[in-house]
Amino acid sequence: MKSARRHELQTNELADLLGRLILILKPWARPIAYAALVVAALVFVLVVLPAIRSGPSLAERAAMAYSVAQNTGQTQPLHDFLKDYPEASQVQVARLLLAERLRAEVLSGADEAADRPAGDRAARLLDEARDLYEQVAQSADDFEPWARTGLALLAIQEGDLEKGKTALQEVVAKWPQSVAAAQARVHLEALAGYQPVEFSNEPVGAREKTEMPGPTEEKPAGGKKVDLQPPEG
Repeated sequence: MKSARRHELQTNELADLLGRLILILKPWARPIAYAALVVAALVFVLVVLPAIRSGPSLAERAAMAYSVAQNTGQTQPLHDFLKDYPEASQVQVARLLLAERLRAEVLSGADEAADRPAGDRAARLLDEARDLYEQVAQSADDFEPWARTGLALLAIQEGDLEKGKTALQEVVAKWPQSVAAAQARVHLEALAGYQPVEFSNEPVGAREKTEMPGPTEEKPAGGKKVDLQPPEG
């Protein structure tokens, strides 16, 4: 009982002390609040802000974003990268890679059913690839050979074989020692023996029928005709 009484007295003394302290500090409440705000601001400036600044820089974030976009194998991450980091050092490479993926996407869908609206979509993808190649060719000397090679292959993909071959030859002539020129030579060699396939609207069966020779009559050495028809029963 004595210990309980002692604890009760201590609690009352503490409550009284706090009450007196509040009364003493009450006139100083506003200055204390201002002081607390100042301390919080100092903590932010001296501790939090340096921690934020020590995080990844813009160049580091761009490099990480490009690495992710490059490794996905898809087009949308590259679109996002070009939109989010238009001034990054990887922009020209990202444009080339995106153009290559757009061309590959059209090639992968070349055998789709004709009744699907694939033709319009393919044309849009190729137009976008062309714009990307031209942006690189006009703004980045180091990557221009690659862009010109891509434009040549795009022309071939669209069916303009002569335009594509001429563009590949120009790459070889203008940048003979470049890796892009080596790639252009490979494509030119592959196209050297290529002959366009001639298409005809005539049904295959009718064409074969007109091309098949009819029955012939053979003559023996003596000059007498030999009837090739089977003898009647």
